Amino acid sequence: MSNRLRSISLACFFLPVFTVIISYLISIKLNLVATCIPNFEGCTSISRVGRYEPVKFFFKPMMYLYSLSIFFFWNIFLQEISNIRIKSKYLIILTYVTVIFLFLYITFLGESEVYSFFKRIGIYFYILSIVLLQFSSNRILISNKKKLSKNFNYKIVNFNYYLSSFLVISGLILLPILIIEIEAFPQIKNIISWNYFLLIQLFFLIFFFSLKKLTYPTSA
Repeated sequence: MSNRLRSISLACFFLPVFTVIISYLISIKLNLVATCIPNFEGCTSISRVGRYEPVKFFFKPMMYLYSLSIFFFWNIFLQEISNIRIKSKYLIILTYVTVIFLFLYITFLGESEVYSFFKRIGIYFYILSIVLLQFSSNRILISNKKKLSKNFNYKIVNFNYYLSSFLVISGLILLPILIIEIEAFPQIKNIISWNYFLLIQLFFLIFFFSLKKLTYPTSA
């Protein structure tokens, strides 16, 4: 596996996390959102953080960059595993679905209420597809341990597999909560969203640490 895959995995982690945190801090400064620790208090949503002007002029371009980094990450991953005769058309399809629906969400975020339907469709299908993408790529790594043991630390790969499995199972359990209105605890949706977002991004950071760094022989 090439070192460029390590680099792009870091970009996939830091780009969205950095974007959301900076957008939230700017939104607080401009009194656009409430101040709290959203992962625990859920005072605002991630969408609200990047919805308003002038924050959206930073949020949207950065998230578009994140979309491209996802595309490059899995394309490089697929190229690398194909070099050792491992192929997956399923991952190719999921990659395009993930990027398309993330683009859809970003494009319609903060626009008129007419487009709110497309925003919701975009974010739900993006989450579904990227979670399946992470789970499926981990399955490929686990299934081809003999071929890839020189490239990956499998203790870390296994941990990432458990994380992606947890995201799939918890996603199925939590989906009804995200759809219905809970008047007694309206913050629950935001709390779930912030923490689920963080766990999705952790996949890329863990992947970075699981991938062994290439060393090149020095010439005498």
